[in-house]
Amino acid sequence: MINTIKKFILTKLPEFIIFFALILLFRLIFALGSLELSFYKIGFEIAVFGFVIYLIIAFFSYKEELSIKAENERLLEENKRLHMSIISGRRELKDYFSLWVHQVKTPITAAKLILDNNVDDRETKVKAQIMYIEQYCDMAINYLKLMNTETDMDIAELNLDEIIKSILKKYSTIFILNRITLNYEPILETVVSDAMWLSIMIEQFVSNALKYTKKGSVTISYDKENSVLYIRDTGMGIRSEDIPKIFDRGYSGLNGRMNEKSSGLGLFLAKEIGKRLSVEITVNSEVGKGSEFGLHFNLSKL
Repeated sequence: MINTIKKFILTKLPEFIIFFALILLFRLIFALGSLELSFYKIGFEIAVFGFVIYLIIAFFSYKEELSIKAENERLLEENKRLHMSIISGRRELKDYFSLWVHQVKTPITAAKLILDNNVDDRETKVKAQIMYIEQYCDMAINYLKLMNTETDMDIAELNLDEIIKSILKKYSTIFILNRITLNYEPILETVVSDAMWLSIMIEQFVSNALKYTKKGSVTISYDKENSVLYIRDTGMGIRSEDIPKIFDRGYSGLNGRMNEKSSGLGLFLAKEIGKRLSVEITVNSEVGKGSEFGLHFNLSKL
């Protein structure tokens, strides 16, 4: 308030100078003309009173102007922020779907090669590629839903076993085709989460485990004491220098470059879903031995 008054006085400094100059001028006139000073005093009091009233009105107008100016600046800043957010969103969307197009072309090309060549178990292999295409289409739809901040979460108590078995049924063709052993015992536990998003999240890790495991097994287990779902594979593993970056959009690391099916979108999507569900994701991996992803359910943050 004091700073506002100081600034106001500085803006009205010319008026103060003119006012006091006029007061001194009239005082000089009264002195030189030997006029009655009582009239000067009355005039002086009226002038000071009027000037004070003027200053009070001007001060409130000044405060209102400052308030309007501050609001305008806030709106301009908000508009700038929204504009940058829109530009950033468009860029992210463009980047995501540029990678997505690259990824979805792989199973399409693979299916065409299978159909063009007389390969064993052709029907099953084509079905597997169609399943990958379906998965990538779902991934694109889910990304758009996830980027929509107005998307509601349907939080409820969920049976983990039902969610996992649904995912395993979907990927049963890949397990059989690639001769991957599944180690899974029914998990008779519940978690509080959103069924759709949790299913999508777990699916990304199951899909990745199958993608990078040429032979061996995939194991799914649950640590009840710590509320952690583990998904382990005996695949090629992840280099230690790649682990901090595997959740970045478009980052596929050495494994991705060796595996043409990878474009670095699945784990990025899983990470974004994890943020929404308050599920922390941990990674342990060793090259040549496999990887383990842990989904830590933090119920207190939901």
